[in-house]
Amino acid sequence: MDSKLAVPIVVTALITALVVGGAFFFLGGRGPGVNGEGGELAGRVAALEAEKAALEEEKAALEAEASELRDENEALREYTQIRREPKEGWRQYFPDAETTTLEGEPIEDVRQLLGEPPYLVRSTAADPQNSREVWVYTPFREDPTGLYLFFKGGQLDKARMDEFPGLRDSFIWEDEDFWE
Repeated sequence: MDSKLAVPIVVTALITALVVGGAFFFLGGRGPGVNGEGGELAGRVAALEAEKAALEEEKAALEAEASELRDENEALREYTQIRREPKEGWRQYFPDAETTTLEGEPIEDVRQLLGEPPYLVRSTAADPQNSREVWVYTPFREDPTGLYLFFKGGQLDKARMDEFPGLRDSFIWEDEDFWE
């Protein structure tokens, strides 16, 4: 080999090595997976998957809460539904036409057991002990019998089964002992 040619070839080889090496050094660190950036992406993917799992848990909790609220709403709707007839099992509390085992029970307990009455007369007073209410259910479809419940001071005072010709013509207005 000629020494005149050897020097330019060696210089060219060195320059080429420096350029290629520098390119690998500067550019090689920027590609995914070369300097750990792929690790960063994997970390971000893992964080997003964890966030997704947390959101799915939150969604499941919210769906359960919504279901619970729908059930509660339905229960309240059933509770406040006005009923022509008392709820099933009402007869067990009324052994005969003028006796009840519910005497002395608070209004809310009776309402929960029998349901909301179709006829209600209320006389409120400043002193709650002087308040009066009369509820009337019509428990038999083809019979004009009414189940009358008389409340004094927020508690069931007495009950009676008798003919129900409507509120206007009912005997409840003539019961002076009750209204005093």
